[in-house]
Amino acid sequence: MHIKKNQLLVMYWLILIGFVTGTFVKKFGVPYLFLDPEYAGNVGFTSFFIMGLACGIFIMAFNISSYILNSFRFPFLATLAMPFQKYSYNNFIIPGTFLVIYIIRIVLFQYKDEFNDAQAIFMSLFALISGITIVIFITQRYFLLTNKDIYKLYGFEKEDEESADFKALGRLDTNHKKKKKAPSSRTVWRVETYISFPFRIKLVRSASHYKDYMLQSVFKQNHINAAVVEIIIFVIFITLGLFSDYTFFRIPAGASLLLLFTMIIMLSGVFRYWLRSWANTLFVVLFIVLNFLSQFESVNQRNRAYGLNYGIKHQEYSRESLEEFASKKNYDADMKSTIQVLEAWKQKWNKRGVEKPRMVLFNSSGGGVRSMLFTFRTMQALDSVLQGDLMSHTAFITGSSGGMISSAYYRELYRSRNAELQKANMDNRNPFIENIGKDLLNATAFSASVSDIFLNMQRVKSGNYSYIRDRAYAFEKQLNENTGFILDRALSDYRDAEMKAEIPMLLISPTIINDGRVLQISPLPVSYMVESSSNSGDPYAITDGVEFSRFFADQDAVGLRFTSALRMNATFPYVNPAVSLPSMPTIEVMDAGIRDNYGLKNSLRFLFVFREWIRDNTSGVLIIQVRDTYKNVRMEDNSVKTFFQKLTTPFKNLSGNFIIMQDYENDALLQYARAAVDAPLNLISFQLPEMEDKISLSWHLTRREKNFVKDIATNQANTDALMQVKKLLDPPRTYSLK
Repeated sequence: MHIKKNQLLVMYWLILIGFVTGTFVKKFGVPYLFLDPEYAGNVGFTSFFIMGLACGIFIMAFNISSYILNSFRFPFLATLAMPFQKYSYNNFIIPGTFLVIYIIRIVLFQYKDEFNDAQAIFMSLFALISGITIVIFITQRYFLLTNKDIYKLYGFEKEDEESADFKALGRLDTNHKKKKKAPSSRTVWRVETYISFPFRIKLVRSASHYKDYMLQSVFKQNHINAAVVEIIIFVIFITLGLFSDYTFFRIPAGASLLLLFTMIIMLSGVFRYWLRSWANTLFVVLFIVLNFLSQFESVNQRNRAYGLNYGIKHQEYSRESLEEFASKKNYDADMKSTIQVLEAWKQKWNKRGVEKPRMVLFNSSGGGVRSMLFTFRTMQALDSVLQGDLMSHTAFITGSSGGMISSAYYRELYRSRNAELQKANMDNRNPFIENIGKDLLNATAFSASVSDIFLNMQRVKSGNYSYIRDRAYAFEKQLNENTGFILDRALSDYRDAEMKAEIPMLLISPTIINDGRVLQISPLPVSYMVESSSNSGDPYAITDGVEFSRFFADQDAVGLRFTSALRMNATFPYVNPAVSLPSMPTIEVMDAGIRDNYGLKNSLRFLFVFREWIRDNTSGVLIIQVRDTYKNVRMEDNSVKTFFQKLTTPFKNLSGNFIIMQDYENDALLQYARAAVDAPLNLISFQLPEMEDKISLSWHLTRREKNFVKDIATNQANTDALMQVKKLLDPPRTYSLK
């Protein structure tokens, strides 16, 4: 019946099976939300118990919606004691299949990827099954106490069906003027047997001698009781959204997704029950109306960067204004300002007896937590080799996504907790690397499930301004919690330290998705990082970017939260919302990897702008590139084999080769840079090789993936790269690594 009549209900189960088996969106880590659920920062009995509760709620919602939509097809149910319980018990095949698959996948995942022993796995399964059992028991008990069959509803005993009282009761049918027509033979399914608890097979008795309104009134009374359960679940869901800022209410993201599916099933079930054949038409109309209303910000709240002032006149975003801000005057002033920074950087080495130090430009790629972990561990290894001088050698840091989050975290630790950092660098299981490898997906997915999809009117205050509280806020909050709030600063807090070269300059460069330009975010003025006709001398040059701090000066650009800048740089489509900025028209920004995944374009532009100073004041430049993907990727068979592949392959191959195409372009740009810069220029890459199963591009990693990333940072190839760095920078000391 479900396959023929209720394909949408079946689809939810297929999606869930795809999630837990890794068939769907494994690349982005969604299966981990179900196989490794996290609650209050831990995976264990409590988190699996909550998953069990959510799974039980989803199963019962499936049964309730299915019962509401399909009970009329089985009129014999109204003549049985506990009709809903009988229906649910005979509706076990689809939920039962999912649970078997889910349990098997949990066992395999917890054993192979999380290295848990049999006892821990057993306790997790016990918690999951207990949660499911409790919900089913409570729900069934509720229906047992409230639902009535035809005998309880009309007050006669089963054995008195042929009595005069029963026949007289049946004649009341003539008094029901608004009674519904009897179901036609096409809508009533032929059923000969059903399963009675526990494993008894019983014959179905005919219900043709019952009056139609009697059968329908039984189902109607059952449906009303079911609606009460749906209201309770809806209240639970809304409560979780309202109090999501509190850890207690922040249930595992997998559980919140199950509750979201529960809400959708129940709402769609109600629509289909009341509207019948008009339901699909109404869904289409609602979609058109909501799509129209979504253009108004009062209905569709856009995400904003925390710390910016959106309450004043927005900055004009036009070709003329971009040219004005990227003027030759600003270019020269900012270049002069940055030369002061470079002079301060050089002076530090002069005091140590080095006349012309070699400048390091540090680049890190995007790639979620895998990039965060690999970048941080590589920086630790480099700093160990250089005896704590990595940040002293480095003048400029840039990159995208997760790699830049780690680079910023490492830079801040160097500034505020350097003694602890240097001690921790000798151990690849230190607390700092554990912090940077913590989950960011759970809080983000939870907020997306319980808040963002519905009309979200909750606000959060940052400084003097108020913003909508959505999954972007949850992401930043979780990042701050993971890193001990060490990055919870304004952009301006780094200005003096960068100006004095106490820490390297750090350039954050998200992509403006409106027109493909780059947004250059720095506490220092950096208009020289923007190409334009006025500052390049080329009358045909197009302004290719926006210098954030000058362009949005009136909107309090220096008050931007540093974590918001990092988030803008790591905004992967759909995972986090695109950030709207206070311009007219509104511009939105996303991941820096769209234009420059490795930060090399930024580094080469910086190198080109200051080529003369570098030639006269340094012994050369070393670009250190940390990649979360292997440059020489293995060849795969992407040839077209089926009709479906013929339709999808052009888009799949284009998106799949997006990063590789950047490599081709970067190699050419590096050749041009070597020809243009009159100074030694070296590039050394640290690369993350592929596992047999690719590490997910996600904000969550398994324990096995984390261990692999930590250990591979000092494999033979990367150790050779370390030795090359040591040789070029030549610190007069020995090194050691654990």
